[in-house]
Amino acid sequence: MQIEVSSYAKINSFLNVLGKRADGYHEIYTHFQLLDLKDALFFSTSSQNQAFCDGITPEENIILKSIKWFNNKFGKSQHFSVTVEKNIPMGAGLGGGSSNAAATLCFLCDYHGIERRLLDFHEISFELGADIPIFIFGKSAFASGIGEKIEEESNDKSSYILINPNINISTKLLFSSKDLIFCDEINFELNSFLEPLIKCSSEFNDFYNSFREFLNEEEFNKLQLTGTGSTLFIKNPSETLIEKIHAKNCENFRVFLTKALEY
Repeated sequence: MQIEVSSYAKINSFLNVLGKRADGYHEIYTHFQLLDLKDALFFSTSSQNQAFCDGITPEENIILKSIKWFNNKFGKSQHFSVTVEKNIPMGAGLGGGSSNAAATLCFLCDYHGIERRLLDFHEISFELGADIPIFIFGKSAFASGIGEKIEEESNDKSSYILINPNINISTKLLFSSKDLIFCDEINFELNSFLEPLIKCSSEFNDFYNSFREFLNEEEFNKLQLTGTGSTLFIKNPSETLIEKIHAKNCENFRVFLTKALEY
């Protein structure tokens, strides 16, 4: 018997890098907005852990790492076969892998009768991934630290258009960029990674600036970057704006119309 679990996407409404810590990680302040765009994970018991997801090798698979981490943490040994129906673009700043990991950990808690509150966000952030805690938390919220300190939750009913190019950028490269913007105070309009991304990737620079060709200045200034990219989004786009983007030749990018996740 297979058990289906939903795994939702996120955007960063803003993302401020505050500084680099002594341990090499970067201190951030951000707002995670969960969206109704989702993957579906199908779990069934198995004689060995295996995960099936196009484009991801077993060595890279965060689902397998999460099962191993959980079994070590809680002294469990049950193996699972997991099939992923992928709808969230990978490596896009939408948290697809982190969301899959969180969905896996929550499923394992429920399966073994372990309370989810026993999942330690600090441990998970440093051992599996910094964005995973927000998906376990399951609500849109502000976050700090490296992403593990979940602060004030928020509830939003906005709609979003996501514009995802097939451009993969090294997160490590962006964090080490001399153009990375460090914030002395919180800026709710800024993603610290937009400028370094434009300068590090000529491909992204061309993609980003191509919108100047068919959007007016007010519309163009509504474009925002989520995470370290490369997906752009616009909050509460007008029908006219949506039509303009859909009318553009979409060979180089995909468009998703999404809404804030309601709960």
